[in-house]
Amino acid sequence: MRRIVLIACLGLVSLGLQAQSISLAGEWNVELGKSGSAFAKSKRASQGEAKRAILPGTIDTNRLGFAPKDTMETTHLTRLYAYKGAARYSRTINIPKDWKKKPVELFLERTRPTWVYVDGELVDSCNFISTPQRYLLPKKVKPGKHLLEIVVDNGRGVPEQVYGSSHAYTEDTQTNWNGIIGRIELQLASSVESKSAETLTGAIPRSSVAFSAGVIPSRSIASPSALQMPDFAKDFHIEGAHFYANGHRIFLRGKHDAAVWPLTGHVEMSVEGWMKYLGTCKEYGINHVRFHSWCPPEAAFVAADSLGIYLQPELPFWGSFDKKDERLMAFLHQEGENILREYGHHPSFRMMALGNELWGDIDKMKEFVDDFRKIAPDKYYTFGSNYYLGYQGIKEGMDYFTTCRIGGEGWGKYNTHTRGSFSFADAYDGGMINHFHPNSTMNFDEACDKAGIPIISHETGQFQTYPDYREMKKYTGVLHPYNFEVFRRRLAAVGMLSQADDFHKASGLWSVKLYKADIEMDLRTRNMAGFQLLDIQDYPGQGSAFVGILDAFMESKGITTPEEWRQWCSPVVPLLEMKKFCFEDGEKIQAKVKVANYGGSSLKGKKLKWHLAAENGLFCMDDGTFSTKDGEVRKNVGDLMAEDEGVLNIFSYDEGLVDVGELNGVFHVQKPTKLLLTLNIEGTEARNSYELWVYPKKALEKKGVIIAKDLNQEVVKVLEKGGKVLWMPTASSHFVAADDTLSQADNATPYTVGGLFQTDYWNYRMFKTICENNKKKVSPGTLGILTNPEHPIFKGFPTEMHTNWQWFPVIKESHPLVLDNFAKDYRPIVQVIDNIERNHKLGLVMEWKVGAGKLLVCMSNLEKAAKYPEGRAFYESVLGYMQSDEFNPAAEITMDELKKKLAEKPRQVSLKELNNISQY
Repeated sequence: MRRIVLIACLGLVSLGLQAQSISLAGEWNVELGKSGSAFAKSKRASQGEAKRAILPGTIDTNRLGFAPKDTMETTHLTRLYAYKGAARYSRTINIPKDWKKKPVELFLERTRPTWVYVDGELVDSCNFISTPQRYLLPKKVKPGKHLLEIVVDNGRGVPEQVYGSSHAYTEDTQTNWNGIIGRIELQLASSVESKSAETLTGAIPRSSVAFSAGVIPSRSIASPSALQMPDFAKDFHIEGAHFYANGHRIFLRGKHDAAVWPLTGHVEMSVEGWMKYLGTCKEYGINHVRFHSWCPPEAAFVAADSLGIYLQPELPFWGSFDKKDERLMAFLHQEGENILREYGHHPSFRMMALGNELWGDIDKMKEFVDDFRKIAPDKYYTFGSNYYLGYQGIKEGMDYFTTCRIGGEGWGKYNTHTRGSFSFADAYDGGMINHFHPNSTMNFDEACDKAGIPIISHETGQFQTYPDYREMKKYTGVLHPYNFEVFRRRLAAVGMLSQADDFHKASGLWSVKLYKADIEMDLRTRNMAGFQLLDIQDYPGQGSAFVGILDAFMESKGITTPEEWRQWCSPVVPLLEMKKFCFEDGEKIQAKVKVANYGGSSLKGKKLKWHLAAENGLFCMDDGTFSTKDGEVRKNVGDLMAEDEGVLNIFSYDEGLVDVGELNGVFHVQKPTKLLLTLNIEGTEARNSYELWVYPKKALEKKGVIIAKDLNQEVVKVLEKGGKVLWMPTASSHFVAADDTLSQADNATPYTVGGLFQTDYWNYRMFKTICENNKKKVSPGTLGILTNPEHPIFKGFPTEMHTNWQWFPVIKESHPLVLDNFAKDYRPIVQVIDNIERNHKLGLVMEWKVGAGKLLVCMSNLEKAAKYPEGRAFYESVLGYMQSDEFNPAAEITMDELKKKLAEKPRQVSLKELNNISQY
């Protein structure tokens, strides 16, 4: 009901403003390539070359632009009707008689730089791109009919840097459209609005397209007192390292927004559209949206006010904040003023940044923030989100810090990090999740405890999934997915198109687990104030970054559900802290139970239930105690077969990260077992779950199997005569040696890729370019494994079709083999999913019949992996399979064929450089 009332109030305010207005929506004449006034040149409206266009709209939505010359574009979606330059929109307007001697305003809710003419005479020009443009018509424009011409130019009028470095313009997402979107109206202007821009803006520098008395600067359409402040935004303030609202500590569960609207190529302008978008965000537990280098329209703020979502708009820039560039500085300062004055009254607008990943003059950044604070002192400000990629640390003038790290770091150290995943260019081994043995204890306390102000994890996640080519049919608007078509053709060319859906599913299900891990690292950090994911939505630009759990349309990919996602992305999240997830029989479990409590009330008196269950029902746990922080102890009675459950009482009044108790016990299993430990707070929706694996402890049985690093002549003879060979070539193996056998040579590099545990970060091509330019190791670029859990090789190693935490030691010690030269229909037992740029067929575990013998190739050093229980279990499972009658490879190959295939260079993939603005 409160939401309905708020929307109704906003609607009344809007109606009041529009009561004396005339909508100009509808048909207009449009002439491409035309600047200036046709009326002025010919003394009449030029109709000869004019086409018809519907406004609000763009050249693209009116299908008046030019067909693409390049249908091989893979860095972003392709505009089917692109246009860059001037477009002259014209129509006849009729000013009512009762508007005589009253100031008349032309209102353009959102557009590009414009030049407005009435009856051939220039009224003024304006380059506001983040807020409405308002023109005061000359007093001599009397009631009656007049020719109105609006020249919109998406190729001039703003600093050159903005075209490629702001999501207000870049072709990566919103596109550099030409048109007018949102409301287009004639309005009666108030006496305040009709004052000159000079009077209202004082000494603030003007933007790069000068405005004069004809342009009305941005101003709030309603004062804060006109709206009843909703609870989520009451008394929004900072205390130390945390945000508070309505008297309670809050945690910002944010997403990044890059203006991805694939059907129109421009931002949504309706409240209904934003209610749907932000409503989906809320379904997935998101309570905060950061607008990367752009600012949304009024409708977004209205919807966010209603739904209780905090917004952080940014200046439309991403790059060098150079104080010497006076044109750029003036433009950005004006945009900032406009944003604050236009939208500052909205309860959802609580934070603001100067742009994305800026570098340049820090003193100038502080000057901007100081100026903006004078205009809107109720907001909190930071310099550019992740400015200087976090290396410069916290500076005076920053109220909070959105960053991936706090200050500098030594390569290979993680003590300044504030997120769990990075590119290989920015952190050793791609960050903490990829580097360290899987656990649920890692956090960012070391970095955040030193900060003293709220820290928000910047662009958390960025875990790729393989694209879903079924999505292509959704692109029925102005943007076409030629990138999808190119990637799909590449996959078909190497004979793996039939696996596309499985690649998508396996990589996607694994990415969800990775996002959970990264988010929970934030929740386990006592002085972390929030995160901004990149993203729950795919980003179809910058090389095509399919990093979302939802597609570009904010629709499900089928890899998670809102209910599952909210387990770790909610106001209240139960957490289990464990040093590892994999155990041996007889090993103790020692786990701490905590709750990230940002729900606005104490949990004292609540009961936290735990439940432990095995998939196969064959486990027991004995001699266990389950104790709360305040000492309540429950002792198990005898062996706990198949499953068990218990209760921990919560005694804490605290908000934030709450210690609840500990779980201690001993695992006993009869066979390899996967367990699920579930936590839920009684009487609430708060629940979470963790997968554990327990393996019997026994000696490796190698009888009957030849284990070889090299396929030398002696091993080959045994193989061809009927032996069973497990070949585990080392990372430095060269498959064809001087003696024409398959052996090791330390000075050679085989046709393999490295072992990457997590899915590749953001986009392989872009960060390959950056790594090479910065002389850093390039990521292996893979997206996890694909396998069949029912294959007999996994009898001793429970698995899904995708990577999970128990695969860590095997994958980290691996170097998957490129199988492009092998038969197109050949499928490895364990396949590694490659990225969309290379599309190699990659094998981790493969098998063939060779002569009378049987060969199993494992591209992982299982001797090293076996130092962990899960690595040892996989090794045992492989050996057990090879020793059984089920080891009977369907594919056959001769040694000569194998030598030939391994000696041939695989398909070469040439990737053009793809640079990132942020790599200053």
